[in-house]
Amino acid sequence: MGKARRKARQDGVETREAILAAAEAEFADKGFELASAREICRRADVNSALMNRYFGSKEALYRIVAKRLFGDLGAPLAILHEKVVDEATWRSAVREWVDGMLFMTLPTKMAQRLCAGLFHHEVTAPTKFHKEFKESFGRPVYEGLKKLLAMKVKDSEQLDLWASSIWAQVSVYALADRKWHGDFRPKGVGVREWAEKVADHICNSVFSGLEG
Repeated sequence: MGKARRKARQDGVETREAILAAAEAEFADKGFELASAREICRRADVNSALMNRYFGSKEALYRIVAKRLFGDLGAPLAILHEKVVDEATWRSAVREWVDGMLFMTLPTKMAQRLCAGLFHHEVTAPTKFHKEFKESFGRPVYEGLKKLLAMKVKDSEQLDLWASSIWAQVSVYALADRKWHGDFRPKGVGVREWAEKVADHICNSVFSGLEG
């Protein structure tokens, strides 16, 4: 491969990544409907022709962003049950699921902040993609939790109650904005530290409630 061709390929990869990063920030801040293709191009420092060349449309770009944020962060949580071989690994998997959901939707790191923003918009003002995202990304993660709980809970109604209760507890953190997080967090306790305490509380409730 010649030098000029390698340079063009490198630039193409970097340009595509710059557009995706800009789109993640724009969609997380404003949601799909209010997000502007022009603003995405401004953030990425590209023209609209380049964005269309790589992604075709705002809708196609939104789907890719959702997969990167929801899919890539959530996929490991859907298969945690495959790690379970005994009581210790079951408890570890439950904790990993709770941690994963809390830290995926809390603004502790950039990827989590973007995911939390997109999740907030998609739940509070569902787009035409909502059902698609729910089935593609949300459902597998939820079913992963149920598979973990089913190792202890045999009654189907009780299983649904446990799963929905845990899901609600972790999801509410994604739906609350940063000011609410601050208002309901003890003074002097950071977001990450508080999330760890919340995870401890949720998991201890699960373990004590499902003992035996």
